[in-house]
Amino acid sequence: MPLDVRCKRCGEENLASDSNVCWRCLLTDRINKLLAGPDGEIPERLRPLAEAITGMPRPNSGWAWIHMNRRVPELLRGLAVGEIELSHDALDSLPRSRTIEYLRGLLVAHNCLPWRDEHLIAYGRWLTSKLDTIPDADHRRLIERYTRWHVMRRLRRDDSDQQPVTANAFLRAKQHTTVAIQFLQWLGDRGRSLDECSQHDVDAWFGNGTSTRGHANNFLYWALKQRLVSKLAVPWAPHGNGPLASEKDHVEALRALLLHETLPAAHRAIGIMLVLFGQPLARVVTMRMDDFREGPNGLEVKLGRDWIDVPEAAAAVIRVHLASRPGLSTAANPDCPLVFPGRMPGRTMHVYSVATILRASGIPAMATRSRAWIQMVREAPPAVLADALGVTPQTAMRYAERAGTDYLGYAALRSPRGPEGA
Repeated sequence: MPLDVRCKRCGEENLASDSNVCWRCLLTDRINKLLAGPDGEIPERLRPLAEAITGMPRPNSGWAWIHMNRRVPELLRGLAVGEIELSHDALDSLPRSRTIEYLRGLLVAHNCLPWRDEHLIAYGRWLTSKLDTIPDADHRRLIERYTRWHVMRRLRRDDSDQQPVTANAFLRAKQHTTVAIQFLQWLGDRGRSLDECSQHDVDAWFGNGTSTRGHANNFLYWALKQRLVSKLAVPWAPHGNGPLASEKDHVEALRALLLHETLPAAHRAIGIMLVLFGQPLARVVTMRMDDFREGPNGLEVKLGRDWIDVPEAAAAVIRVHLASRPGLSTAANPDCPLVFPGRMPGRTMHVYSVATILRASGIPAMATRSRAWIQMVREAPPAVLADALGVTPQTAMRYAERAGTDYLGYAALRSPRGPEGA
């Protein structure tokens, strides 16, 4: 006699528990109970969350999430009965944990809470604690003024149109702030305040110590603009050439990405964008599904102004990833527009974990990207590549100079408005 695997409640053939009730029915019962408000009904604002959890492709995962983490039912129940206000501020007031951040991500993904940039919030939180460590009141006021009106303003500009602040921008903001604090402390140890800073002091600061001292130029340029210091010559940190992979290593990296048997398809696809198109990892992980399309000649990608053909061997790897992006079977990323969704709802894969995994596979990101650009600028004018690959002409020119090409007088770069008035 054939085994009956139908749920005795809904009649669907599905994975079932010992009680012959399918996981979806069990999960629905649990969610309806946890999210029931004082009147026994799920509050209107929480219904999208309930529908997302109960409708997830693998309901047994949702059941496990609730039963293996005792904080989850506590938080869901608190939101339902009003013990926890449905707001970012209320969640911020709770002890920080990965569970709370995951739930926040779910609430944002399903429009129960408004979107916000978590890197921007994290910088503000970090800044508050950092200011508390500055013993000198004058220094503390200066740093607060610098960060509130310069550093955070730049982050908010990057945050426009719900384009999240990148991990690189977040870490750069922290480093600029930290080095500014160190500079003021160093100046104070020399018996000087900022308005007494001389050219000799600036030269001594930049002429000694580690290379990270160069990040003080951001603070000093701001101070000059605000007329907090007299006119000084502040050295601008040059763009270093950085590491460069050999042509042999570059070819081996591409071969490894195309043929690797254990590296996940997501990391292979990211590596291909790095090796073939010289894209920085921080940008690759933020790509969206509408950045790819099937064209008349095969897969195409849009990195700048135009659509670019992806070589078929590389396109095959990218298609494998696009067809099986991880994390879409949970309630976290339904219909996710991100090409490389991360573990947290609505967030991308972490750029530094990606870089670590690629490096372990013999593909150092910076050296590989530089080699890709060296090869490309030998074949096409820098400004044309800049338009096609979504970088500034100045960035493309730096690679052209490094490659020793003869495009240095390219007319579009001499125009103060850039190519086509951009």
